[in-house]
Amino acid sequence: MFKCFTDKAFLKRFIRISLPVMISGFISFIVGFIDNIMVGTVSNEVVSGVYAANQVTYIFTLAIFGVTEGAGIFIQQFSGANDEKNIKQCHLYKWFSTIIFMILCMPLIYIFGKNFIHLFCNKDSNSEIILNEGVKYLFLVAISYIPYAISNIYSSSLKEIGNTKPAMYGGLVAIFSNVIFNAIFIIGLNMGATGAAIATIIARVLEMLFLIFISYYKKATFCFNVFKDLKIDFKLFGLITKKGWLLFLNEIGFAFGMVLQSMAYSQRDGVLSSISIVSTISNVFGILITGLSTGIGVMVGSDLGADEFDKAIDDNKKLNYLGFFSALIVGVFLIALSPVLPYMFKEVDHNQKMLATKLIIIYGSLLFAAMLSVTSYFTLRVGGKTLQTFLLDTGTMIFVYVPVSWLLAKFTNLDIVWIFLIVHSIDVLKSILGIFLMKTHGWVRNITKIE
Repeated sequence: MFKCFTDKAFLKRFIRISLPVMISGFISFIVGFIDNIMVGTVSNEVVSGVYAANQVTYIFTLAIFGVTEGAGIFIQQFSGANDEKNIKQCHLYKWFSTIIFMILCMPLIYIFGKNFIHLFCNKDSNSEIILNEGVKYLFLVAISYIPYAISNIYSSSLKEIGNTKPAMYGGLVAIFSNVIFNAIFIIGLNMGATGAAIATIIARVLEMLFLIFISYYKKATFCFNVFKDLKIDFKLFGLITKKGWLLFLNEIGFAFGMVLQSMAYSQRDGVLSSISIVSTISNVFGILITGLSTGIGVMVGSDLGADEFDKAIDDNKKLNYLGFFSALIVGVFLIALSPVLPYMFKEVDHNQKMLATKLIIIYGSLLFAAMLSVTSYFTLRVGGKTLQTFLLDTGTMIFVYVPVSWLLAKFTNLDIVWIFLIVHSIDVLKSILGIFLMKTHGWVRNITKIE
């Protein structure tokens, strides 16, 4: 169990691959936290409106990740086999799939965005103000989705070949520029939610330009002459699509499930700002997720691609233990700070701050189970077990989490604290299912040689 801390070769490899990503994630968390505090200095309604609008951003972020995810698991294994030709074709596949998705997705945001935000705030006593602030923010910040999508193509490919530092630097460019322009537009020019959206657009454009530049400057394997003939081997195209479509549906389904879950919470009046605070604080979990997912993807993926199956099983076991103990530590940290963190959101109502404290305690207490669920997901994913990942992730979300949250919200008089506790306790059952699926070792295979 504790070999994850004593195996120096393993730790050195993990730190080299995952530490840059985790540093980027940590800075992103701090800056995102500051960003939300800046928005929180405007008004309670702005906090709620931006949170509702950011649910669209959340869905888009997971969807664009899902679009490139299928090609990504092949890059991880082709990287282990040192197959440069197929790595380039996988990267080109990301371009094609991203462009098609953006053409279909962007109009929907502007057509249905207002209706979507209304679903979140219609039960709130200040719904009209929240709706106006949310729509104003969304219609501007959606412009940033385009450079973000392009950045994702390059940053994901960099991480999948184990070159995580440039991806980290790109994230730092976005993070620091976002803080600077937030300070200028939100505080300096008093532009509120509009200023936050403009700052995000500028930050995403700078991040995109940096990642494109650094990829070509460093002559990354995946981008050198990648657009020379714009062709992808038909068999490879079919393999990626076969594996990728379920991963894409999984990300979409999971994202909508999370949003529907948040909507269930919002059926209670005066909780939206509390949920927003918890959502912001919970981004600390994203630091662990990015580190562990990168470790599993690159380390275990390259082991599988090199047909080193015993090493893949051993590395994966250590990564899961590492994730479990890390989640315990972070959970205790969040519980200890729960009475303090909500009070950093200056203009949020006092009662909502007190509610946020209770919800953070629940979240921190169950963080270990959420981590085991996540590591299970990425383990099955790296071995190409897309149906199992879909059932574990989206299946449980749509058929368990969402129905339970809505039934409790609509047909009981339970306080939001109890609803939140019951819903998050489901993570324990999900983690047990994930561990069982991992232990079958069906994911231990080289998918580049299948069919």
